[in-house]
Parts: sequence; structure tokens; C-alpha cells
Amino acid sequence: MSLQSRRLALIFLAAAAIFAEDNLKFGQPACSAPVLDKTFFVICYDAQRKVPVWVGYALTKKDVSGGAAERKGIQFRADSSLPRGQRAENADYLNSGFDKGHMAPAADFARSMDAMRSTFVLSNAVPQKHGVNAGEWAQLEASVRSLAETCGSVWIFSGPIFAGNKPMKTIGRGRVAVPTHTYKVALCVRANGDKDMFGFVVPNLEKPKGQIRDHTFSVSHVEKLTGLDFFSALPAGERRRLENSVNELAE
Repeated sequence: MSLQSRRLALIFLAAAAIFAEDNLKFGQPACSAPVLDKTFFVICYDAQRKVPVWVGYALTKKDVSGGAAERKGIQFRADSSLPRGQRAENADYLNSGFDKGHMAPAADFARSMDAMRSTFVLSNAVPQKHGVNAGEWAQLEASVRSLAETCGSVWIFSGPIFAGNKPMKTIGRGRVAVPTHTYKVALCVRANGDKDMFGFVVPNLEKPKGQIRDHTFSVSHVEKLTGLDFFSALPAGERRRLENSVNELAE
């Protein structure tokens, strides 16, 4: 590698590290494995279940305004940064009855083709019933984008929940785990420093009952279900106040 190539590589790595730090600015939930830095978002990955534990990223008004990238023709792919046997494959989802449900949604990254393509990696997906993936979950994603437009800056974590005592369902030869629910939490930070938190838990059903408001909870409730601690870098008193509040999104 030439000296110039090494310099360019170091510049790229430095930029990626800063970007990852921005995505986790208000704290990183626990992760038993190295975090996967996808530049535009970061993933805590569960190699046994072959789904993410959480996917986190920052979303700003600039990110969601005027994006021109289109997802047409972009296909999901296995995550080449993970070894075979520890990652989901497209074959696992084939004829499974489940969609490849984005945790960092493609539409949040329409600002560029590179950003959008980065979301089509199976480490960023969980098996979701089509009805919820194209229904309540998609509506929730759109509402969070609207929140970024009105709030200015939002920090988001999404992932699966495995609730209940029934044996865990899996799909494919790789035994990709099927969650009972998916969660999303968001921290809105306005230009004046005011903050709000939002929490959501959506059942992984073909036709979940109710609307987004019926799946709205405090972030504290989501933490109890997941065992994760979100936005832990906030001052303790402020964090307790915010995570115990229940805030609805405009639908």
C-alpha cells in the first residue's frame, strides 16, 4: 500500500470512528460482542440468534429532508463481516413466511445510495410478519422520521424482544430466531437543549391490534423487557425523568 493510500485509509477510519461516536453520543447499551460499525449506524449482534440485539443511529432534520435515493433493486445480503454459521443468510428467509424486517430502516437513509444500501445487510434485520412490517412498524418508522423533522435531532435504538415461556421459533437451516415483539426507543434533542424520550413495543403478528399509540410505552418499560439501559450518558436525574415518561408520536 502506498503512503498516500495509507493516509486516505487513516482518514476514512478516523471519520468512521467519529460517526460511530455520534451515533452513540448519549450512551451505548450493553453489548457482549464487538459493536459492528456500519458507518451510518451501529449494530450489537447476537451470533447465536443471528439477529441484532440493538441497532443505533442518529437522525437529523437534514437527513430526512430531500433524500433522493430509491430502494428499488437493492437486495438484502449476508453480512460479510461475520463468519458463516454466525450470520443469517438469504436462504434462511426463503419461504419462511417472514419478511426481512429492517431495524435501521432504509427510508431513514435516503440521503444517499451508499447510506441506503448499507441498511440492506441481514445483521440489520429480524424475521417480521409482513402485516406488521408493512403496517404498524412502517407507520412507526415514518412517525419517527417526522419527529426528526420537528425535533431537529433524534437518537434511535431498535431491536427484537423474545418474551414468554414458549420455545423460541426459528427459521431456515441457520435457525434465525423469530422475535415475539420488536422495540424502538428514541431520544429527541431540540436546539434549545430540551429533550423527550419515546418508547414502543410492537407484537410480531400479521395484524397487531390497535394503532401506534396502543404500542406506546415509557423507555423504562422497554428497558425492563430488554434488559438494556438506553441513553445512559445523560445525567441520572434527567434520564430517570425522561425514561419514565410516556410520550405519543403524531400518526
